[in-house]
Amino acid sequence: MRLFWTPASPFVRKVMVVIHELDIANQIEIVPTVWPHEWATRTIQFDPDFIATNPVGRIPALIADDGTAIAESSLICRYLVAKAGGSPLIPKDADLPALRLWGIGDGALEAMIARRAETLRSDQERSEDFLQKQKDRISRCFDAFDVSFLDTHREPTMAQIVVGIACGYMDFRFPADDWRSKRSKLARWYDQFAQRQSMTSTVPAETPQRRHA
Repeated sequence: MRLFWTPASPFVRKVMVVIHELDIANQIEIVPTVWPHEWATRTIQFDPDFIATNPVGRIPALIADDGTAIAESSLICRYLVAKAGGSPLIPKDADLPALRLWGIGDGALEAMIARRAETLRSDQERSEDFLQKQKDRISRCFDAFDVSFLDTHREPTMAQIVVGIACGYMDFRFPADDWRSKRSKLARWYDQFAQRQSMTSTVPAETPQRRHA
């Protein structure tokens, strides 16, 4: 299997954390996919190998052994868990609290990505109203992260993983928001969860810019 990867994306990190939790890193070929610096100016030049297999044009994308491309992080995680023969990582349909928290966590990540993309626009194009909407959405999601539920699982589910990644991405991209100040219980939970090997091995970093010839 091949995974198109970039070090900054929280959705890539979600897949990578699952890979480490399943202990299947030796089965995945990591394909670094450099996003162009021109992303913010709309003159996007996709990696031709990447876009040929993934017309959606989003990271991450997994190429299965039969050549099929899967281009959505939660679907990739479900596929990997199924291929590994199952895992408590994926909550059962009846585990509504876990499914609910997984969805809220993904919603927080989507809002952070939208906020980040808007900040890269020029001053003339940037919408402060849009940015505020994303900030409010993120704040609501963080307020809804149920620490009492997070603490009930010794082994993580996707709910714990996406909440942990959301906390880490806020530290990475928006440290000035200081999400911890009014959420001390969540901060304590995250500080402990962040010590898992799957988390320490996938700490986000800036994606290198494409170098022009």
